[in-house]
Amino acid sequence: RREGTETFNQNIGRYRIPPLLRLPAFLNAADAILSNTETAEDLRLLLNEGSPLGGARPKSAVIDNDGHLAIAKFPKNDDDRSIPHGEVLAMTLAAAAGINVARATLLDVAGRPVSLITRFDRDGDRRIPFVSAMTLLGLNDGDDATYTDIAEIIRMYSSAPTEDLHELWRRIVFNVMVGNLDDHLRNHGFLYDRDNTWRLSPAYDLNPVPLTEKARELTTWISEEGPDADLDLARAAAPYFALDAARSNAIIEEVATALDGRRQMARMLRMSTSDLAAHATAIEGAA
Repeated sequence: RREGTETFNQNIGRYRIPPLLRLPAFLNAADAILSNTETAEDLRLLLNEGSPLGGARPKSAVIDNDGHLAIAKFPKNDDDRSIPHGEVLAMTLAAAAGINVARATLLDVAGRPVSLITRFDRDGDRRIPFVSAMTLLGLNDGDDATYTDIAEIIRMYSSAPTEDLHELWRRIVFNVMVGNLDDHLRNHGFLYDRDNTWRLSPAYDLNPVPLTEKARELTTWISEEGPDADLDLARAAAPYFALDAARSNAIIEEVATALDGRRQMARMLRMSTSDLAAHATAIEGAA
């Protein structure tokens, strides 16, 4: 199913998007499905009420307390660290680093963390068309492309190419410095603007990956020079993103300054000591 084809309203045929108060039931159903002990009611909850959503981790569509459509992402019982804490930490730090990012909050559901991500492809009841970078590049799952390839489609399709190029390069720097390594082509998106043009969508699916779990390599390479999550490679590619050395170095400093607040933000999110230690190996410069 292509991105942008989903149409989530509060009523979708036989589906009804539930409120947050249904999250404990959804979490229990997700646990049962992951442990192969699900009942017919568990399947009904997630496939009907929660609506079917793709991806590697259990999630559900919900309506937040402000009436906005959102996605609740659940933990797994066998997680070695709190993935919801890591995602909300990364999303919050990205916003502090000047990145246009989806709104992310952390919920406590029956004593367990759940990340709540507000959908950005809505303007009230109106759906804003969304496509992934993979779609605009004409590629399929498993095909390779680089950030410089995404820069080319920005030049072709964006209504504000310079602004989007600068934003994308800032995201490269952030991904390198926080270890957001699962940056595949479905995790870069565009929202329709006007007159057959698109704008880079808010960033989403940001997750720091500790060094103990994966080599420091980006899924989407910065350029043809290789997969390394390396600031020198980012600097070398900066001209592709309409940036000179002075401005690119300034962006790196801005991102680094935002990341200096990671421990304070982790404490605000009540991240455990072990989770903080794990993410310290992901976020560049952490002790």
